Amino acid sequence: MSKYKNLDDIPLTFGPVQLAEILGISKNKAYSIANRPDFPKIHVGKKIVISKKHFISWMDANFFDTAKF
Repeated sequence: MSKYKNLDDIPLTFGPVQLAEILGISKNKAYSIANRPDFPKIHVGKKIVISKKHFISWMDANFFDTAKF
């Protein structure tokens, strides 16, 4: 069970392990998503850092509007 119940629970920055927890997916899949060229992240050394604000914008832009179906 995820410790992230709503958007307020997500930290301002996080990594692929937390991305996996947020989305309820495997760590391998989270790293695969985080390494996509269009995914918003920065590299600090070898570490991947994801911004909550940019992640939410990316999610909004990349999900279908299910109300149309």
